[in-house]
Amino acid sequence: MRKIPDNSRKRTAAGIIGLLMLVVLMLSSLYIAAESHHDCCGDDCPICETLLQCENTLQQLGESACAAAFIAIAVLTVLLAAPAASVILSETLVSRKVRLNN
Repeated sequence: MRKIPDNSRKRTAAGIIGLLMLVVLMLSSLYIAAESHHDCCGDDCPICETLLQCENTLQQLGESACAAAFIAIAVLTVLLAAPAASVILSETLVSRKVRLNN
């Protein structure tokens, strides 16, 4: 049996979580759009309570999306800076064959 690397599992899990968040976002938005003009039956209206839950979910996902965007920008910055850093760090006096006289 072939062993699957941990990075592959993490990427798969992150992709599945991302898709699930997208599905929740879309379904909450569709529910709010479909039931926004319902006939309310009073204080204990189950549709109004569900609408509030959907709005809270969308608000929380919006806040987490900002945090995720900030983390993604930071990771991309590090990944783009890594090749430049490796070039700078790979050049040494010995690699350039510089003789240091005292």
